[in-house]
Amino acid sequence: MTTPVLELRGVSKTFYGQRVLSDVSFSIAPGEVFGYIGPNGAGKSTTLKILAGLITQYDGSVTIAGTDVKREPARAHALIGFMPQSCGFHAWRTVESALDLLGDLSGVPADLRKRRIPELLERFHLLDARTKKVKDLSGGMTQKLGLIQALLHEPRLLVLDEPLEGLDPPSRQLLKDVIRERSNAGTTVLFSSHILSDVEHVADRVGILNHGVVATSGSIRDLTRMFDLPTELELELSTAPADTAYLAQAGAAIEKRPGHWRITLPKGVDVAAVDATIHRLVEATLAGGGRLRRIGVAEPALDDLFAHYILDTNRAGAGRGN
Repeated sequence: MTTPVLELRGVSKTFYGQRVLSDVSFSIAPGEVFGYIGPNGAGKSTTLKILAGLITQYDGSVTIAGTDVKREPARAHALIGFMPQSCGFHAWRTVESALDLLGDLSGVPADLRKRRIPELLERFHLLDARTKKVKDLSGGMTQKLGLIQALLHEPRLLVLDEPLEGLDPPSRQLLKDVIRERSNAGTTVLFSSHILSDVEHVADRVGILNHGVVATSGSIRDLTRMFDLPTELELELSTAPADTAYLAQAGAAIEKRPGHWRITLPKGVDVAAVDATIHRLVEATLAGGGRLRRIGVAEPALDDLFAHYILDTNRAGAGRGN
């Protein structure tokens, strides 16, 4: 098995008698993008601050590329690039000098800073702003600056707390592209976000934190199986047959817009049954004079999975309270 870049074992944290994290355990493989989601107050930021060394008193263990964070904090944190939820820079400095100072304080060699700063500014479309004062930047530009400082030393592990917060759609897409680029280059990424559609688009695996506990983790497909959600088919017709009653024979069929159908299959169907259903639908569509644009299994949205999980959790909690 591949050795995880990040591994948490039994991490717990209490503030003023209030349990914030309870026995949190998970690991992330090299090059994997792990989305960390949960309701507000679930403990996501606390977890990330422990990784970044901003919280040093906790129970359990955290290792980064085999280095124990408690025993060798300097060595472990040299492997991390951390972007906090709110990035603080000297407002009176220029963009270039602010990055150079932070890189210097983080131990990034001068020759690497000289090469990496203009490269990253160009990648984030900020090269023309390099002589601007930080105080004159927009919120989105400051957010990009926060990610640049996290990337300066080419970290093994990139830890991002709400990196997409407050960005316009083009900037969100740019950051998602950069996250995927870093993953493809071998960097492991852990990021939290409440914008679940963005997590869905970029994360290989998702961990759900609730009430300080990591309830489950997995790919979107894994979570679908865990939550026992019904299989749904998507069918798009470029030309509809005169009679579409055959669609309802496969399951609960709803036309979401003209020619675009969503068919919910009965629970418990296996892969072979799904394939057979798709085959029958294709045959019936063509036999009726219709033309298919596409057909296949619809992946549920992360929003739907998260809502399903929270609903089930609340029901279980109410049951225990009765």
